[in-house]
Amino acid sequence: MNPIDRLIMRATQAGLPLTPEPYQTLAEQLGLTKEDIMQRMATMQTSGIIRRIGAVPNHYKLGYRFNGMTVWDVPDDKIDELGQQVGQLPFVSHCYHRPRHLPDWPYNLFAMVHGKTQAEADGQIVQIAEVLGEHCRGRDVLYSTKILKKTGFRSGDRLVAVQERAINNQQSQPTRIVSRKSIRLPNYDYSQNGAYFITLCTHNRTCLFGEIQNGIMQANTYGNLIIEEWQKSAAIRNEIELDEFVLMPNHIHAIVFIQRSGERLLADQSSTKPNKHLKPKSLGALVTGFKSSVTAKINTQRNSPGQAIWQRNYYDRVLRDEGELLRAREYIVNNPMQWDLDEENPEYRK
Repeated sequence: MNPIDRLIMRATQAGLPLTPEPYQTLAEQLGLTKEDIMQRMATMQTSGIIRRIGAVPNHYKLGYRFNGMTVWDVPDDKIDELGQQVGQLPFVSHCYHRPRHLPDWPYNLFAMVHGKTQAEADGQIVQIAEVLGEHCRGRDVLYSTKILKKTGFRSGDRLVAVQERAINNQQSQPTRIVSRKSIRLPNYDYSQNGAYFITLCTHNRTCLFGEIQNGIMQANTYGNLIIEEWQKSAAIRNEIELDEFVLMPNHIHAIVFIQRSGERLLADQSSTKPNKHLKPKSLGALVTGFKSSVTAKINTQRNSPGQAIWQRNYYDRVLRDEGELLRAREYIVNNPMQWDLDEENPEYRK
């Protein structure tokens, strides 16, 4: 992303200024023109960097105290047609196709309604039922009890400082394109204190560790070995604290804290220490040791020496603030329930 565009995103992430001319106010803050701000934001929206620009209403302050997610059981072969009809109702703000989780959750069509009174919301639900007609085989409604803070992406101040320095230096520094095979962040010190989200996949994405039944992971012998070895990681590495973890049929997700000073900190992505080789007490050292131990033990159990268990590489993300940490935790916890839609699921790819 262009460094100036990143500054614009940082300045607007909490919302546009509440002034008669918000783009002019923003331009004065950043030392740009209003036209330049509008042009750059339009380009970012077209490219997908900004998903949309719109109002975020607080339904409670607007008087809509009864906000309900209605859930419906309709035939799967009718859901596209019915979903379009429900989504076009003027009082429906969101309409989704969601997977069933049988036998406890048979619903596959979700629609959000808003009413100032219970009677108004109930009337809207009746109208949805009339649209679905004979195709409605069951329904329920889940009313919200409070409004959560609605925020989008948040960029940390340290990262912004790096981008500000880049703007000051961009005229004097030549553009360099770095070609590298590693998917790690360039020049990032993966041994420093911080929180890291990691994903490790099996070789050829073979479902080796068990299966998902009704949204719950059922680990087999190899899966239980994975869990045991992962729990040992913190016991044999003083700098490691384990956070959320989930075992899936052919991969794992986990959050790891490196805290050699004893203080739990989120990572400083502006670190520029070189990391050309695998460092001791680093994220890479943890992953390498874990994968090696698991590979040796599984191959011993099944008498298959030298056979690959894991993909050679792995995915990681530096968690830079509390919001990213919470979202990563939520993703991990919900992963088994989303297996039907998981791209790692061989059945989904078929």
